[in-house]
Amino acid sequence: MDSTFDYIKSINLNDVQKRALFKIAVDMVKIDNRIHSKEVSILDNLQSTCGISSEEIELIHYIPLQRAISALKSLSENNRKAVITAIETIVSIDNDIDAKENMLLTAIKMALTHETSTWCNIISTSNVDAESSSKQIIYLEQDHCDEAHSVFGDPYDNLLITKALNDIGLQLFYLPNVVGELNQHWNHMQGNDTKYDLLRRSMEFIVPAGDHVKLANLSSILLNLDTATFYRAVASRYHFTPEMINYQAFLMVKIQDGYILDDDAKIKHTIDFLTIDVSRDVKKRVLSFVHMMEVPVCLLSYEGYYRLLYDYLSSESKIMSSIVLDQRYEFRLKDLGNETVKMESSPQARTFYLTVLKYGRAGISQSCFEDALKYLENIHIDENFQIEDFISKLKIEDKPHTNLIYNILTIYEELSTKDSSKTSYLGYATKIIRHRSTLKNYVNNGFAKITRLANQEQYCIAYNSELRCYYIPIGTSFINYIDPTTGQIIPLTQSSIWQKLK
Repeated sequence: MDSTFDYIKSINLNDVQKRALFKIAVDMVKIDNRIHSKEVSILDNLQSTCGISSEEIELIHYIPLQRAISALKSLSENNRKAVITAIETIVSIDNDIDAKENMLLTAIKMALTHETSTWCNIISTSNVDAESSSKQIIYLEQDHCDEAHSVFGDPYDNLLITKALNDIGLQLFYLPNVVGELNQHWNHMQGNDTKYDLLRRSMEFIVPAGDHVKLANLSSILLNLDTATFYRAVASRYHFTPEMINYQAFLMVKIQDGYILDDDAKIKHTIDFLTIDVSRDVKKRVLSFVHMMEVPVCLLSYEGYYRLLYDYLSSESKIMSSIVLDQRYEFRLKDLGNETVKMESSPQARTFYLTVLKYGRAGISQSCFEDALKYLENIHIDENFQIEDFISKLKIEDKPHTNLIYNILTIYEELSTKDSSKTSYLGYATKIIRHRSTLKNYVNNGFAKITRLANQEQYCIAYNSELRCYYIPIGTSFINYIDPTTGQIIPLTQSSIWQKLK
């Protein structure tokens, strides 16, 4: 049989990219919950063209859509066009492109097309138990974005965008307008105490009973609820972190539900989202998305992010929070009323945390700790020994284990009240390294006590038994510092202590 995909052979896909293409093709076929005989035939054709064995097909069930797209993004522009052509061929084989297929195809095309791939991406989240709607598109921002709000907040521009999205079956969820609508519905009532009675009573009927203090103060909460705070509520419920979406402001729409196998071959529920950067060129990008979504779908019902908003307002819901280090380097959770994360054996535990944080997702290996401990134990200390000279020597040697010792000493000097000029000061670095496992437990127990903190495991110190290293999943993006000279909150990476580290 002649191959429909002969042109794919000229791309010279590697094994990972072949599996990525086949993963997308399978998702494309099964998304409408029907498999046509022609679709089975064309998948056979693609498998043969790519030279994928039956054993390799099993591997595609371990690949999230996000990773598949990432593998294909490294192709040249022309080769990505060929991949898109192959996907379009598959989706049109049964002569019936429904709304779900159209959404997935549009997301794939926008993520891989040269003109849109710089401001569009697909993210995949797993183990999500929150309700999600593929009929709503939500505006989210990590930080306040003036350009985006100047468009979405303008009545005419908002109407234009809302109408365009409605034409393709999507309802825009823009929090400031939603809050305004809730106010407008009951603005004929007198007084703040009665204004939200209808909303309050409605929520008591449609969501589980939660924090009655919050329910009694809906007016104040809604007045102070901004899009950046609501972003954290959404991120908490859908298990995505800032590193997954490097946009200041973006639109997000659900593409599909699915399942993948984890490393233990256990089935995990996944949700794939299309994200569109709208921190600039807002109308142009929204209308480009609308133009690519050619087939209009059904009208929207009252669900999805409205329900998530009600959950946030009605209950003591968990939320991810940024950490702010005060001038004493205490860990305070900014979005949870500045609650302090209390750890045993502090400041050693906090020193260990910040040291591990410095090394990012790569972490610190056991061997590096062991080499550092041997180095400290073999130091000859006599009456001529000077701490300053020792630290200078560490900086000159510039080896992984000497850099580790230097970083621990530098951080501990900032956090503790101990005299760093005494030779006994080195003993604290030795204790931190030797008792790192215990300190890890102290840190993690501290975060575990914060019951309102969502995704606690992202904040904790983790240990990768395969790579034998310590690391912190959340990274520095959620960690800030109060500058003692200005009193301003700045990223930890811009603080004086961070600039000293190696």
